[in-house]
Amino acid sequence: MKILKFDYDMKIQFSSPVSGHRFTVKCIPQSSGRQRIQKLDYDIFPDSSLKTGFSTGTDSFGNYCVYGECDSLHEYFKIHVHGKAETGLSASEDAEPVYMLGRYRYPTLYTKPGEHIKAYHKKLQNSFGLLSAASPALLSGLDKSLAMMHMLYDSFSYVPGVTNTGTTAEEALAIGKGVCQDYAHILIALCHMEKIPARYVVGMLLGEGASHAWVEVYSQGRWYGLDPANNLTVDASHIKISHGRDYSDCLINQGVFTGTAEQTQEIHVLVTEMQNQ
Repeated sequence: MKILKFDYDMKIQFSSPVSGHRFTVKCIPQSSGRQRIQKLDYDIFPDSSLKTGFSTGTDSFGNYCVYGECDSLHEYFKIHVHGKAETGLSASEDAEPVYMLGRYRYPTLYTKPGEHIKAYHKKLQNSFGLLSAASPALLSGLDKSLAMMHMLYDSFSYVPGVTNTGTTAEEALAIGKGVCQDYAHILIALCHMEKIPARYVVGMLLGEGASHAWVEVYSQGRWYGLDPANNLTVDASHIKISHGRDYSDCLINQGVFTGTAEQTQEIHVLVTEMQNQ
């Protein structure tokens, strides 16, 4: 277990002033079977333009959301989330009832397999045959997911800048390189082809950088986290924020505004381990 201090900053800069900015922000971690949020605060700026403050709730996946409206003219929007989390409490977390898992079994626009993923999956199946012959009891759904993660890590390269937030799993695999979002979408697509429920996760990782993405796979009533970009199981260095079927279900910020401005988004995350707590 670890006690992690986290600071999460998301800023949207507008090229010209906007108003009537209605937003939904989804970057607040929650307690679960594998992490306990000990302290949590968040601030929204510019707070002077908030029309009626803000409200909170959860989406259809159970993710914590902040809703509000900035009514007066403003040129930037920012949320700062900070607190402490006790992590590594368990290797997994409770899953919802089986009848609710259907949405994590089927492809989405991001995870729909094409010819490249189908061909890659066929190669993996041949490897499964060799593994199963060597150890018939090996390949449970979780074991298959782990094996696929290891193989993906060996054959796919982490290279920023060659994909974007709209890149699908099929497109990324065809390129052969990408970032954590691409690793996650590809692994989810492969899990679905093996009839394994899998979902996309956004969170924070010990260190400094941006937000991180990984996968949770279902096995025997539990969700297990796999981090394919780092080829490891999720551990006490990870803080989970949200989950969904793919990237689009875990968008950090969604909203509309009045104005003709272009916008740029920056995310900065700092997670440090607290000693002697």
